Amino acid sequence: MKAPSLTPKSVSEILKHERNQELCLSRIDRYFGPFKTRTNKKTRDGWTGSFFEEYSKKSDPKSFDGNDVSAAICLSIRGLGGWVASLLNESIDLSYFSNLPYETCISDVPKDFFDESGISKVLMQLLGINGIGLVTASKLLASKRPFLFPVFDGDVSGFFGYPNPTDKKKALLTYLEWCKSWQEVVSDPDVKNELINIRKNTSVKPNEQISSLRILDVIFWFEGQPNEEKKLEL
Repeated sequence: MKAPSLTPKSVSEILKHERNQELCLSRIDRYFGPFKTRTNKKTRDGWTGSFFEEYSKKSDPKSFDGNDVSAAICLSIRGLGGWVASLLNESIDLSYFSNLPYETCISDVPKDFFDESGISKVLMQLLGINGIGLVTASKLLASKRPFLFPVFDGDVSGFFGYPNPTDKKKALLTYLEWCKSWQEVVSDPDVKNELINIRKNTSVKPNEQISSLRILDVIFWFEGQPNEEKKLEL
């Protein structure tokens, strides 16, 4: 089956489909629902990714720290000592976006926001650390501003037909294109309306700060899980 395009029209049609609406709600409720402390290898109740926001909110807004690492690890990243120590050892200039409020949405920044060199410099410095690829780099950026930077996850990018390049320059261009596409999607009035309906009907507590990017990411992430029996109608 041909991968759907990452466009406002495609995403809104998926969210609007009558058969998908209940499934989208179910996925959000399950993902952000109760988590049981894992006391042994068999304990698998809940998703670790539901703690991403908890660590993200505690991080230093002006620099990468251990909370960003913990947030990324919650999204199934291996926290190997080499890249973790190197990340904290680096002086990565986040001034291009560090003064923006934590809740700054990707739909609220200028269209050319991701064209500025400030983003490219941060991403290239992250990719320059041995052990940090595009997926890890995007999750670290998302921890800093989860309403602004989309995660580049293999399951979601694969769903939309995006490759995961290992070459640093290609990875940079791919992520910037990824950001611009999500900016168009989240800014779309139809998508916004569908997200409002999801938020109204989900059992997730209203005071929990979960970005539109994360809601969409979770919905499409489940599509790539091997044990997920129900699939979205495309």
